[in-house]
Amino acid sequence: MELANLLDVSIQFIKSHPELACFSLFLWAFLETGLLLGLILPAEKILIVGGILVSKGVISPLSFFFCGTLGTFLGYTATYFIGYYIGEEVLEKNLQRLRLSREDFIKTKRFVESKGEMSLVFGRFIPVVRPLLPLLIGAFRPPLKKFTLFNFLGAILWISSYVLMGNLLGELLSFIITHKIPGIALTVVLFLLYLAWRKYGKNKKLF
Repeated sequence: MELANLLDVSIQFIKSHPELACFSLFLWAFLETGLLLGLILPAEKILIVGGILVSKGVISPLSFFFCGTLGTFLGYTATYFIGYYIGEEVLEKNLQRLRLSREDFIKTKRFVESKGEMSLVFGRFIPVVRPLLPLLIGAFRPPLKKFTLFNFLGAILWISSYVLMGNLLGELLSFIITHKIPGIALTVVLFLLYLAWRKYGKNKKLF
């Protein structure tokens, strides 16, 4: 099964079995960083759908928040230890073997150097940076306590943003159903803005 199909299957599973949504949300949030899956298939789609289902009362907000936060926190922690073990010099020499883009590596490195520990908070919101961030920070070998603190704070803010986004999208869907033409026009505008944001995060300079 291709990864894209696996993502769609996971979304259908969450819709069909909301009582087991916590497991899927945890798994995807963890794998995106724990196995660098976010480089080829970000967990955003799963989390957005989950946020919408929270706004509709299908999934418990507490369940979504706890499982998503725990997943991304543990994923970052696991990848931190991988980076810590490898070290910066070895990591940079083996980018091709790890199937990592040198351009993405350089962008992430500059972002970490410019933002310091706060990169763990804000870096999660940048698609190209998010999956590589804990690996590179681990390679820099900062104190585990400091990493854990900022990792936890970043995990809370990142998952909370999807709860907020889910509520906004839930309201948008209701608006579209009620107003039709204006709703469709608004959806197109928001979709174009989203595409522009994705392109900026992947292809433009971050600082």
